[in-house]
Amino acid sequence: MASNIKRVAVIGAGPAGAITIDALTEEKTFDVIRVFERREKAGGIWIEDKNNQPRIPSLRALIEQTADQPIPVPDTFPTLTTQNEKVNGREYRYTYTPVYPGMISNIDGRIMAFSKEKFPKNQEPDANGVIDPDAAFHKSEIIRSWVESLIDRNGYRQQVEYNTSVEKAEKIGKEWVLTLRKALPGGKHNYWWQETFDALVVASGHYSVPRFSEVKGLTEFSENHPGVVQHSKIYRGPEAYRGKTVVTIGASVSATDIARQVASVAKTPLYASIREPHRVYGVVPFEHPQIALKPTISHVSTSPNSRTVYFSDGTQVDNVDHIIFGTGYDFSLPFLPSVKIANRRILGTYEHIFMQNDPTLSFVGGVSAGFTFLVFEWQAVVVARYLAGRTQLPSKEAQKEWEADRLRKRGDGQPFFKVAPDFAEYFEALRELAGEPAPGVPGRRLLKWDPAWLAIAENTMQNRINNWKEGAALVQKQLEGAKAVKQGEQPSKADAYVERARL
Repeated sequence: MASNIKRVAVIGAGPAGAITIDALTEEKTFDVIRVFERREKAGGIWIEDKNNQPRIPSLRALIEQTADQPIPVPDTFPTLTTQNEKVNGREYRYTYTPVYPGMISNIDGRIMAFSKEKFPKNQEPDANGVIDPDAAFHKSEIIRSWVESLIDRNGYRQQVEYNTSVEKAEKIGKEWVLTLRKALPGGKHNYWWQETFDALVVASGHYSVPRFSEVKGLTEFSENHPGVVQHSKIYRGPEAYRGKTVVTIGASVSATDIARQVASVAKTPLYASIREPHRVYGVVPFEHPQIALKPTISHVSTSPNSRTVYFSDGTQVDNVDHIIFGTGYDFSLPFLPSVKIANRRILGTYEHIFMQNDPTLSFVGGVSAGFTFLVFEWQAVVVARYLAGRTQLPSKEAQKEWEADRLRKRGDGQPFFKVAPDFAEYFEALRELAGEPAPGVPGRRLLKWDPAWLAIAENTMQNRINNWKEGAALVQKQLEGAKAVKQGEQPSKADAYVERARL
């Protein structure tokens, strides 16, 4: 059981950080709670960067997983250093977000928001101009503003240090020493200083550094044709791909959304390469008249005048203008030299939260497919309760066995930190670990797992499948109508095609 924890640092002011602040504060036992956020405002990956499409500084570094390295820190503090692109640049530090204009959530708000902090009623019109106050999905700015409202409540805003990066966090004796950097106004200097804490909560997520699958010839391809190889994180809408030959890679939600959006303007067909069908959606997202489904890419070839993608079935696409990877992200913790990452996961955690060798270091938001953001609340409360000394963790041996057992059952890599399909088991395990606050004892109370939450999620997924099918059918009818006009049929008949497409 933790004891004498009075000063807690939190990294990140996104959804995970917002609920962590509240969970810690509600314990009413900590003297200092400090939050460090490298962006200029709250919201995390839901902040929209309204500027030009970011570029990838080094595809080779991303493929070799050597990107986002620790930066040199000064020897003395406080001090000033000169700003430069590799320290302050959003592209080199991967601080830009994946939000594109018009982006909306893909999880029903009833199971996405925290248990006591619901999303506001929707006031935005949909594509048809209709305002549904109970809309299930929300635009990115609505979510970002909601996160900010959670941080601004109850005076929490005073605990947040914006425009501040944690460049190094190390345990020295019984204290966590954080080396901090703030870019000063004017664009000339960085201010560096250090602060000490009893515990550190990393709530910065794992959607920062883009992951690229290995494809033979890809780095040379990218070097010969800068900007052709892209990632869903730098996608900023379909217009840039109008009339272009495009290949997408991946079957994630972002990959499917991008494929369908780009297919509407790109040269037909758009080629969608997937390793295997999605575990829930199968290949339905790609069953579209403007999309050609392809297997994995075997290799790519390039010269100054050619850009060819070869698939494992022996087919190829020539004169490719863009290859867009929707293949997820890699964990990156350059500021934590004591933490080891391998096979796309953090090694040595318990319940994806506590470091087994030192539970004063914990993570909130380090899972996927687990009712984001709701699962963050369960994790944050467990962390807060433990640091407050109101619950205890099992022995180190038991924690190590938990990790070994999960590896046996789930395998390594991304499956290891996915909650699905064991939602109830994980939520209830965390609720049991947190414990119920005793009468008169402060702290957030966690709800018991409700099977209705899973029913909402399953209904959302089915609706998504239905919408994809209806959208594909609509496009097919529109194409048939356009073809009829081109072949010289009477306008009235062509109009009928379009009219049926609208119904």
